Amino acid sequence: MAKLVGFTYDLKSEYLNRCKSKVTVEDVVEFDTEITINEICEALEFSGYKVEKIGSLKNLLSKLCQGKRWDIVFNIAEGISGRNRESQVPLILEFFNIPYTGSDALSMGISLDKVIAKKIVSYHKILTPKFFQIKNLDQIKFNKINLKFPLIVKLSQDGSSKGLSKKSIVNNRNELIFLAKKMLKKYLQPLLVEEFIVGKEFTVVVMGNKYSKKYPVKSYPPVQIAINNKTNLGKEFFTYERIENDETKYICPSQEDSLLLKRLEQTARKVYEILDVQDFGRIDFRVDKNNKIYFLECNPLPHLGKIDVFPLVAHAVGEDYNKIISDIVKIAFDRYNNFR
Repeated sequence: MAKLVGFTYDLKSEYLNRCKSKVTVEDVVEFDTEITINEICEALEFSGYKVEKIGSLKNLLSKLCQGKRWDIVFNIAEGISGRNRESQVPLILEFFNIPYTGSDALSMGISLDKVIAKKIVSYHKILTPKFFQIKNLDQIKFNKINLKFPLIVKLSQDGSSKGLSKKSIVNNRNELIFLAKKMLKKYLQPLLVEEFIVGKEFTVVVMGNKYSKKYPVKSYPPVQIAINNKTNLGKEFFTYERIENDETKYICPSQEDSLLLKRLEQTARKVYEILDVQDFGRIDFRVDKNNKIYFLECNPLPHLGKIDVFPLVAHAVGEDYNKIISDIVKIAFDRYNNFR
């Protein structure tokens, strides 16, 4: 009998329609579209699974209260608010002892908070841009800034480049104060300020689990980011506005030096294991003119639609989209069968 896979996710359209004027497109930038949900469902069904669409945490709780259960839950739910929002579905499923794909609540929370993730990764001697966190303006108005300008200002607890624009790079204290004041008021969360790495940008897909013999941690060929057809980005970087326009291209396989690409894969696997990411994830890097690799962030809930990097890396190693989605479930089942 086919395994029953529950499918948890957050839809952009659902929240835009429900909340209307209270929610903007940027607020739901991390959520998925019906197209992506259908692509994943079709891939799972092609691989022989029976899929039940669950949707959001609210829907999950309702079904659980009705007595619904699944052999495993394929989870890509982002959650609504707070730095633990990606942890909510995993935590609920753990409480009900239901297997699920992806990282557990602890790894989700650690990875989403970029400051915490950078502290842990840097402790393990992985290079990351020098940084500090801003919770209020007094930290930069009255204290010495020990970082070298230019700096880049990011939201510390959001993904999908939310809050990032071409104005996110600042060149002096006054610009930093102006931007920080604006972002603290708008987003109501701490900010991550780090030295901007002039150079190239890569993202690396990693899958597997570090204790599994059948599915050990495996990195895929690095995907290089090109903006306006340039791979040597200089001061350019991936922004919220560039998510769905023609400026940004993903290149895989990259034509960069093979030794650099190998080092990127090795570093990605190390970060994946350090943050205890499970089953699948994506690690982002900048590389400077001297080919020094700088860890930026880890995403244990990367976008899985066909418009993103997963189909690209699958093709680069002779696999297809259906297999990579199916493998996520197989890896998770292996983890539950052997280590829980």
